[in-house]
Formats: sequence, C-alpha cells, structure tokens
Amino acid sequence: MSRYSMLHKTEEADLERKSKRWIEWALLISLIFTASLFLAFQKFDSDVVVNKKIDTPIKPEIIPPTSQYKKPPAPPKPQIPIESDDEEIPEDLTIEETDIDFTQEIDAPLPPPEEEDPIVPFYALSEKPVVIKKAAAKYPELARKASIEGMVTVKVLVDTKGDVEDVVVLTSHPLLDNAAIEAAWQFKFTPGKQRDRLVKVWVSVPFNFKLK
Repeated sequence: MSRYSMLHKTEEADLERKSKRWIEWALLISLIFTASLFLAFQKFDSDVVVNKKIDTPIKPEIIPPTSQYKKPPAPPKPQIPIESDDEEIPEDLTIEETDIDFTQEIDAPLPPPEEEDPIVPFYALSEKPVVIKKAAAKYPELARKASIEGMVTVKVLVDTKGDVEDVVVLTSHPLLDNAAIEAAWQFKFTPGKQRDRLVKVWVSVPFNFKLK
C-alpha cells in the first residue's frame, strides 16, 4: 500500500486537477465583473462644452501696388569728326591740317637677327665635306720621352665656307689631346650641302700618334 501511494497522488494532493477548476471560476468571475461595469456606466456626462460653430472675423489686408523701374537709356556713342570744306561750320568742329616731316628719324624696333645656318647630321647630306687641307699633329715632347702612343679622335664643325668653327674631343688621351686639337683647327674642307643649300656639319677626324 505504501508503494502505491508513492507512485500515485491522492485527489486532495493533485493540484493539476484543481487548477483547471480555479481557471474556470476566475474566467467566470471576470466576465461577470466586466458586464456589471458596462451596465453601471452606460451614460457618461461631462462639464466641457464644445462649440460646434466658430465665428472668426476676417480682416481684409490692403497690399500696395508693385512699383516698376524703367532701365535708363544707354549713352549715345561718340561721333568721329569729319573734315569738311564748309566755312559755316565752327572751328572747334573741324580738323586742322597736320604737316608730317618725313626726314625726321623715328625710333623703330630693330629687325630680328638673321637665322644661323642649321647644323645637319652627316648622313642627311646630299654632298658631304671633303678635306682639301690637312695638318699633321705635332708629337708632344713629354709623350715622346715617355714612349706614349695612342689614338685621339676629334670632331670638327665645318661651316658653310669649309672652315673649322669648333673642335670637340671624342676619344681622349691626356698627353695627346692638345696636339690633336691644334692640328684640327688648321684643316680645310669643302662645305657640306643639303639639296643645293650650304649647311654646317660635324666631321670626325682621327689622329694616330705612333713613335718610329
């Protein structure tokens, strides 16, 4: 008997069964209370009076007319005076004759300088310069005593007359450069041409310094 009581609840101790009854009674009581409030307060009176008709006076406002300003007329264009032979025209309206002295010297801007002859690459020439006068390089005494040999190549700028205008060293040797430059200044060429026009051109000249 004790084992059965441990496995099953008694009706008095079973709260789950009693909870359903309590819920049903609570719902019934709440419905009765709500209905009684609805029946007790069917009519509601208030002391506030609402005016359905509102009479607000409207005052007309007078708007002043808009003023319009006209744009002033443009000033007249100045008239150019014209010479006239009519003697009746006042002197202040005529143009006086002006004498121009053509012998007077006038300071005029100097003309632009003449363009120099262009320098044209050697390969673009139609007629290349030809050496007509050579000069042997003088062997420097210091290089001779030191038994120094070598090659110095310079390029010379040949002008439109065939003269040397500038000399630049291409391959250098410290003890031999000055001798090669002095000899290059003494060269003479036929001027180069490009389409029958004399032009300037750079020409390479080698100097081989070799002891006998």
